[in-house]
Amino acid sequence: MAGPRGHLLLCFLALCLAGPSFFGEQKVRSKRCDVKTKFVTHMPCTPCPAIRKRACPLGWTRTFPGKISQDCRYEVQLGDSLLSMSGCSLECWKDMVQKACCPGYWGSQCYGMGGPSPAPHAPARWHAPSSGSFNAQLGHLTLAAPGRAHVWGCPELLGLGEPGVLGTDLSSMCVCVYGVCRHGPRGDGSCLCFAGYTGAHCDHELLACQALNCPRNSQCSEEAPSCSCLPGYTQQGHECRASDPCRPSPCSPLAQCSVGPSGQAQCRCPENYYGDGTVCLPQDPCTTNNGGCPSNSTLCLYRRPGQASCLCKPGLVSIAHDSSAGCFAHCSAFSCDRSATCQVTPDGKTSCVCKEGEVGDGRACYGHLLHEVQKASQTSMLLRLRVAFAMLDQGCREILSTSGPFTVLAPLVSSRTMNASVAQQLCRQHIIAGQHMLEEAGTQAPRRWWTLAGQEITVSFSRFRKYTYKYQDQPQQTFTIHKANYPAANGLFHVVTALRLQPPPELPEDPKRTIGQILASNEVFTRFETILENCGLPSFLDGPGPFTVFAPSNEAVDGLRDGRLVYLFTAGLSKLQELVRYHVYNHGQLTVEKLISKGRVLTMANQILAVNISEEGRILLGPEGVPLRRVDVLAANGVIHMLEGILLPPTILPILPKLCNEEQHAVVAVSLRPLPSAWNAPSPPPLPPPVVTSSPISGLGSVPPS
Repeated sequence: MAGPRGHLLLCFLALCLAGPSFFGEQKVRSKRCDVKTKFVTHMPCTPCPAIRKRACPLGWTRTFPGKISQDCRYEVQLGDSLLSMSGCSLECWKDMVQKACCPGYWGSQCYGMGGPSPAPHAPARWHAPSSGSFNAQLGHLTLAAPGRAHVWGCPELLGLGEPGVLGTDLSSMCVCVYGVCRHGPRGDGSCLCFAGYTGAHCDHELLACQALNCPRNSQCSEEAPSCSCLPGYTQQGHECRASDPCRPSPCSPLAQCSVGPSGQAQCRCPENYYGDGTVCLPQDPCTTNNGGCPSNSTLCLYRRPGQASCLCKPGLVSIAHDSSAGCFAHCSAFSCDRSATCQVTPDGKTSCVCKEGEVGDGRACYGHLLHEVQKASQTSMLLRLRVAFAMLDQGCREILSTSGPFTVLAPLVSSRTMNASVAQQLCRQHIIAGQHMLEEAGTQAPRRWWTLAGQEITVSFSRFRKYTYKYQDQPQQTFTIHKANYPAANGLFHVVTALRLQPPPELPEDPKRTIGQILASNEVFTRFETILENCGLPSFLDGPGPFTVFAPSNEAVDGLRDGRLVYLFTAGLSKLQELVRYHVYNHGQLTVEKLISKGRVLTMANQILAVNISEEGRILLGPEGVPLRRVDVLAANGVIHMLEGILLPPTILPILPKLCNEEQHAVVAVSLRPLPSAWNAPSPPPLPPPVVTSSPISGLGSVPPS
């Protein structure tokens, strides 16, 4: 026997066998012991600035405070590049409820009469031991279970099929052959003998009483042979009848009690309730065929006994406001943001779909940075971003639409003309490599950013609860971040209050001259040009290319004037050539956006050069993280990026001279002995001071010997 309906019928059968004392104490109440299971899921990865707008699916709840995972990645196709971007994922949860009644309660609404139970806080179950037999029939259902049956959830009932069972655990037996046993959970096992019988088990005949021909429901004792009605019965003529079988009523408080033809109480449940009258449970239409509601699109909602209604599942709408006819997914004007397209999936749900080159948060879609700045300028009258868009579009379109991640400082400007030449000078000082979000609460510790123009920015949180920043080369002017963290597919942008009009120092670029000619004619690269002239390689940087050269500045080359550079010029010329090749990529022109997108560069030295972005937005090369100071110095045969240090190939590090500029301390155990006579001799005269010689290589300046 399985299922809640069979369990109810078993309880009804047991109640039919229970005594009047039990029914008189029945009190109807409801008690549930539903089992809840918490399910947790993580939403698809999306840009971190958009995670605050992300909503959980219908039926799921956002964790409060929002639990966000920042270790996920998403992919976006921008032009010919497939970018893998770092993003965030939102955690959502919901409780799945398994409906169950507490012990002693039954039905869909868990009505019952309480009482002791063998397993508190456990849902009702049917158990049957493996010995003996039990058979009973109730209505159309035949029950059969081996052994003496126990109905957990009906603990006050008698043992099914065995009226002599008694005790709270229904484990004892009493036998009354011609009499009534005081049985049940509260019974003591004694026998009340019928008229004409006596004995502990009512199995001895009383001849004196038999001659009296006592009526039904009476008793007779041997000491004073006479007929007397059993307790609860009164003599009416020659019969013993119950005075009022409905007082106290053996029926459920919900049932109507009436006296039958034989003088016994008859119980009848009211309309929309079912049961045998001693127990009446409300009819729940939802338990049969989902109440007539289509199970694939609706939920059956119990209203009152005998009544239920159909409710559309989350995200679905009804047909002509009649859920009983079924529900379906429908795309309305509010299903998705205007940036997304609403579609109905094959499983009957709505989905907000983004175009290629965009990423979504489940409702809205975000394109590349240039697209999002333009969208913000068109959708909000308060955001005067048209000049900012013109500057970024004319000066940095390739960077912002094909690569990333970047952070853009989009200035609010009322009106200003912006040609391509000015835009190219200004746009890079408003772009920082990497994603740099600003917390709403703010932080007291200042942070540093580096623009693509090589300028250092200091960002602070002011006492007016606003973020401000200054350029290191222009400390007298303070810029305010008006609104932060606008999401885009390849980064984010902050709306700032002003445009920096002072351009950065001019780059020594000349699209008509080769890389070799630019390096030779510019004072910033004179040290590196000296290395190129003395390394024994032909002037390959004047060739057709295209090349990408990572050229160290003079200050960077001076960092090797500790003996290592002199060694490479004198004894390690082949390794010097390898060092030069390690600074050149000869398979194309890698501007900054392509450099960031590639992430790894195979140099002419046939060694991999890693490209990373620091927390401050600096572009770092190689295992030592050498920063780029200026980027995209364009030439006729390629592009130059200025370095703040020299890239040392891992293959030449073992042969370079080691500097003795480190102190090491250790404690050792020694034995003390008398000093030999030689140790007491006078000290030798001091050595003359070292002579500083000049480097034989012109252009490198004076170099101390190694």
